[in-house]
Amino acid sequence: MRELNQDELDQLFPAECHFKVICKDREGVEQDLNQSLEDIGLTGVVFKPRGRSAKGTYITFDLSMVVESHERMKAMDEAIRAVEGVRMLL
Repeated sequence: MRELNQDELDQLFPAECHFKVICKDREGVEQDLNQSLEDIGLTGVVFKPRGRSAKGTYITFDLSMVVESHERMKAMDEAIRAVEGVRMLL
């Protein structure tokens, strides 16, 4: 499969995107996730906790929003992955 060029990427946005983040359950992780969005200029959107693992080790968060560009999606990806305790971003 080939990578899309910039024109092809531009045609995909804006797009409704759904993010799921799996994090190590620690105090402050929800605040840190939401701060990561604010730090890149996204205000008024917040992650919602969805559940904990059976042993309570991990917690999942969801976020659905319209993302206006591929560049914004990449910035979100980098900011979210940089949060301490993030194990997976889908």
